[in-house]
Amino acid sequence: MKNFVLGVGIFLSSFLFSNEQESFELLYEKIETLEEEIRELRNLLEENSILVDRSLELQQQRYLDLDGRILELSKISSESKSSISSEQEILVQTEERDLFKSALILFEESRFAEALEVFSNLIISFPEGSFTADAYFWSGELFLAQDMLEDAKLSFQSVVDQFPEHTRTPDSLFKLGEIFRFEGNKIMSEEFYDKVLDSYPQSGAAQLAKKSKENLKEESNLVD
Repeated sequence: MKNFVLGVGIFLSSFLFSNEQESFELLYEKIETLEEEIRELRNLLEENSILVDRSLELQQQRYLDLDGRILELSKISSESKSSISSEQEILVQTEERDLFKSALILFEESRFAEALEVFSNLIISFPEGSFTADAYFWSGELFLAQDMLEDAKLSFQSVVDQFPEHTRTPDSLFKLGEIFRFEGNKIMSEEFYDKVLDSYPQSGAAQLAKKSKENLKEESNLVD
């Protein structure tokens, strides 16, 4: 009898140990699978972040190149009108253009505080000038470069509110979407992306907004 009880005890112990071992193995496999999924998620997020950063970098360089060409065209236009325009008007146009050009040069040289000061001076001196919307836009970029997100929002929003027909408006809407995305505000970021896509579907900003919206959706699905 004692031998029978002992045998049963050994059998049960062996059975329980076996089940426990299997449970640990299953748990370990689940942990490994979860860790692999987390690694894949991190890699995807890093890739998306690099792609977005690169797109923004190229976009910013295009902005600088475009503004440089605009300045040259503005200079030619001013010179051609010199014979029929008043001297005072020519001086004002030249002063505004020179301010904008000097601010862009400072921006390219990463002298952000100085560039911001010149852009602010241009906005105050020429509130309805030819380069005011551009000055607000570049001020937003400068604030972004210094992680001053709230100030950047105000600058980009100023372009949207005060210059709805300006070429910088779709770009400013996209930038607002990017800031809210960076802050983790998915609802607001999508709202601004949609504004670009609905109101300016043919713009370069719309293409970037579409890509950012797709990335945002992918990130949300992976996190869920």
